[in-house]
Amino acid sequence: MTLGEKIYRLRTVQGMSQESFGDTLGVSRQSVSKWETDQSVPELDKIVAISEIFGVSTDYLLKETVQSLDAQQTAQNGTDTGSGYSGRTDGDAQGTRVIVERSSFHYEYKSKKTFLGMPLVHVNIGLRPVRAKGVIAIGNAAQGIIAIGIAGLGIITLAPVSVGLLLAVGVCAVGGIALGSLAVGVIACGAICVGVFTLGALAVGQFSFGALAVGQQIAIGDSAHGNIALGFSEATGSIYEEIRAADGSFDHQAMLAAIDANVPSYFRIFASWMKAIIRAMA
Repeated sequence: MTLGEKIYRLRTVQGMSQESFGDTLGVSRQSVSKWETDQSVPELDKIVAISEIFGVSTDYLLKETVQSLDAQQTAQNGTDTGSGYSGRTDGDAQGTRVIVERSSFHYEYKSKKTFLGMPLVHVNIGLRPVRAKGVIAIGNAAQGIIAIGIAGLGIITLAPVSVGLLLAVGVCAVGGIALGSLAVGVIACGAICVGVFTLGALAVGQFSFGALAVGQQIAIGDSAHGNIALGFSEATGSIYEEIRAADGSFDHQAMLAAIDANVPSYFRIFASWMKAIIRAMA
């Protein structure tokens, strides 16, 4: 079995694409293809890296006939290769055939159809750092128009750490519409949120609703601070302020009139939302 055939066998058994394998080694997909078809040979440092990735010896890669892979691993460092992989060899008339048994999970799928130079769907998930990039990207780190993963960047993003141009959902979220424990966006909802229109435990923005609400235009909350402020325990407003009465009543008409008279017209849609909240509370 040639060096190229061995690289191909090891890579495909692990479930790695030529592109992801090349990314791991810092070479192009075309270089990997040339290795596997024996059009070229990897440099020495790449051969060493390949042996470490797959948990095989450089002797196995370079020599046509080598000792049992189990015997090599036992001689080198006992039964543990230190690579996260174990292996065995089956002898046949053509040479040595290696079967790699994976102890770590990795799965990758990439659609052949593309849009804007990206695959329509790219799924790349595993126990080691891997990245997915596509129109729809699902992976440890995902980048795409729709991105889902542990860390995500896209137009619509769902990830613990997410950045989305339109929508971001995650523990830490930044986007046009952001939902998360820490949320930053034009419309933000979370434990701590910053934006034009915010709802959360600590809400800061032009229009804020929360336990502690700081709104440049309107603030509603237990402690409310803004030009127009409605508080349940504390209210500080420069134009209009009111603490809601113990029986739940308050002069909501006066507050609506203050909004109409003082909030700039370009904030009309957000002012309408706040007025709807006030009417619901009345």
